[in-house]
Amino acid sequence: MRSGALALLLAAAIVSGCENIALIGRPTLESRGPPERVTATIDGVDRQLQELYLLAEGNQHYAVRYLSGTRVTAQGRDYPAADLRAGDRVEVELREGADMRLYADQVRVVGSGGASAATAIRNVEGTVERVSLARGVLELRSRSGELLTIYVPDSSSAETRDRFHRVWIGDYVRLEGEQLSESRLELLAFR
Repeated sequence: MRSGALALLLAAAIVSGCENIALIGRPTLESRGPPERVTATIDGVDRQLQELYLLAEGNQHYAVRYLSGTRVTAQGRDYPAADLRAGDRVEVELREGADMRLYADQVRVVGSGGASAATAIRNVEGTVERVSLARGVLELRSRSGELLTIYVPDSSSAETRDRFHRVWIGDYVRLEGEQLSESRLELLAFR
């Protein structure tokens, strides 16, 4: 009985003493927030969504939105953000928006071609696997089996946009596009 009372007394002391203990935690990755500036290589550009896909040191990936007011400079000259290309080495000033997405306030091209680099044009052909008229996107399975995402810009000619609106899943198409990344192209013309 004595040991039971002692255990009860010990438990009461422990419980009453816990309220005065403060736990100090370390910041988690989530609470640190995004970096204010990142130096990275552009892995891809999605002009439809106005996003840059960045690969920084330590294999860190970022998806960063750019806006019409995002300033892009290369060799002391200003360029439109739409001129950025996969492979460009950039320094990006970031901010986190109210929607918890990362936004580029300023992009400085520091190497690997710059914003005025020659564009890689690629001719592809294959079978259409998916069409999204609303987003201006089609997915194409090339003859080699590669799945390509083709973006149709709003600035496309009327003929190109009309042809895009007549494409169906299963159609075999040939097209010319500007290479945005390994598996993404911006449609220039149907061939």
